[in-house]
Amino acid sequence: MARKDKRILLLDFFREQEDKAQSFTYQDAAIATGYNPKSVGKYISEKLKGSYIFKSEHGGWVSEGLSKVSNDEFIRLMSQSTSARKLSPNEKMYQKLIKRSLDAFTLALEMYNRPSLCNRVEAFTIMMVNAWELFLKAEILEALGEEKVFYKNGKSISISDSLPLRLQNNDPVKLNIETLIQLRDHATHLLIPELQPQLSRLFQANVLNYQERYRNQMGNSPLAGQSVGMLSLVLDGPDPEIGIIKESYGDITAVEVTNFLKQFESTSKEIGSDKYSISIDYKLALTKNPSQADLTLSVGDNGQQAVIITQAKDLNTTHPFTTKAAIEQMNREQSKVVLNQHSFQAICYKHKIKANNNSEYHNYTDIHRYSAKFINWVIKNIKEQDSWLQQALIAYKAR
Repeated sequence: MARKDKRILLLDFFREQEDKAQSFTYQDAAIATGYNPKSVGKYISEKLKGSYIFKSEHGGWVSEGLSKVSNDEFIRLMSQSTSARKLSPNEKMYQKLIKRSLDAFTLALEMYNRPSLCNRVEAFTIMMVNAWELFLKAEILEALGEEKVFYKNGKSISISDSLPLRLQNNDPVKLNIETLIQLRDHATHLLIPELQPQLSRLFQANVLNYQERYRNQMGNSPLAGQSVGMLSLVLDGPDPEIGIIKESYGDITAVEVTNFLKQFESTSKEIGSDKYSISIDYKLALTKNPSQADLTLSVGDNGQQAVIITQAKDLNTTHPFTTKAAIEQMNREQSKVVLNQHSFQAICYKHKIKANNNSEYHNYTDIHRYSAKFINWVIKNIKEQDSWLQQALIAYKAR
């Protein structure tokens, strides 16, 4: 196995310190990479200081932004000979394709995670297909040259033509993308809200596949520095009622949905890979640590009170508001006071809203989310009690 480039070891060290939000010294970096401490200091002072590496308030150095820099970009940055070299047209095109692909990927996630967007399933599908098309073309351009990316008339190849050049026919990743293309091409009939629980399993696999391929190609995560909650797309829910779909959308859509679901379930079972479709499993564990199980079973007088779960929660329905969205909604619905981040946190602190990570007002799974009931409760108290907000601010200040 070839020895890893020491510059990449240095980059990996900086990324690790950035992820942990830890400061470091030249000596720390030297021990981790095999560099001389003086060489580390020279690299930092001449190449990275002020742009990616900064003085820490507590001594030493901190890394900021290198989690988003690819291996190739870092090597160009660190190498005097290549940093001064003018990029070729193909290299410029490669970088632009990767950048546009990443933009499409990020936008797909942002739209899917936006509860107010009615057509988010369709928007996600279109943008994710676009992200894959651009990324695969970048790979082909780098590996096979521009003659494989462009037809003689100057138009670029389609994603369907790109797939066999980069993925084997039986690869679950390829089959997953092809199913996504099928959905895009039949968007009118298949990209409807009623199919979201089933489609989310396909979407989740697609997002994780893209993340893995991007990391393998670029050396860093496409979502470096952002909430991993954006990757959590799977929704549990009942199978769609074909009769209701027929009544709501017509006979043609009902037939398309029926055929798609049969094909999707058959392919999922045949492939049996989470790279095609994420399976939804609930784990029962006989363990002393209940946090390791999805469900807990109790028995006897000291057992926990039983709760019957009939359907998994969709947080985009039960708790659709992020902190920012909640503040904006409260300010829209009342004009007595103008709420900001500080006053919002004061309310949460005074009334212990965040003490429970899964209440009717608040949920914290990946990010803090709030329900419409919580917003209405806050607005009601602000309107009816003149000193209600002031009391919360006083309590927050005195904490």
